[in-house]
Amino acid sequence: MKLSVSEKRLIFLAFVGLLIILGFALEKNYGKTEESQHVVARKTVEFPIDVNSASYEDLLEIPGIGPAKAKAVIQFREQNGPFATVDDLTKVSGIGRVTVQRIAPYVKVEGAVITERTKKINVNKATVEELMQLPGIGEVKASEIIKFRQQRGIFSKPDDLLQVPGIGPKTLEKIKDMITF
Repeated sequence: MKLSVSEKRLIFLAFVGLLIILGFALEKNYGKTEESQHVVARKTVEFPIDVNSASYEDLLEIPGIGPAKAKAVIQFREQNGPFATVDDLTKVSGIGRVTVQRIAPYVKVEGAVITERTKKINVNKATVEELMQLPGIGEVKASEIIKFRQQRGIFSKPDDLLQVPGIGPKTLEKIKDMITF
């Protein structure tokens, strides 16, 4: 049986099509091991989570909290002590009121001895080190506060701090209850 040129082309095209389909099928499973094909079981977390005792992994389970925010919560907690209320989470860098409202059903504050800061920091007399105790104020912003007050005089109200380079409404909101004039 002799095949015509057009029949040979048709067989050749069918063979190429079969190879392409086979290639796609093999590509789907290429590089997958048996372990990677299994679904990873997630840790079961009971909500609400106590933010004063939650681990990094626990915080990651809260919808809306990613790695950066989880680290920021833990860092803030280690530097400033336990949270007194859920609203205190707004003092954490990267967490605003909208985020706190969104995560409020998933978090709680309990099981900690709360020590209130009774001594407020006087921004008109404080040193760089004292100003750095305020959340969101590092060495650069503390230096800017001192530089500003030396050049323009004392601060009389919290909103005066908004004139300092690097201090915006979010930072002011975090520190306004911790400062005096």
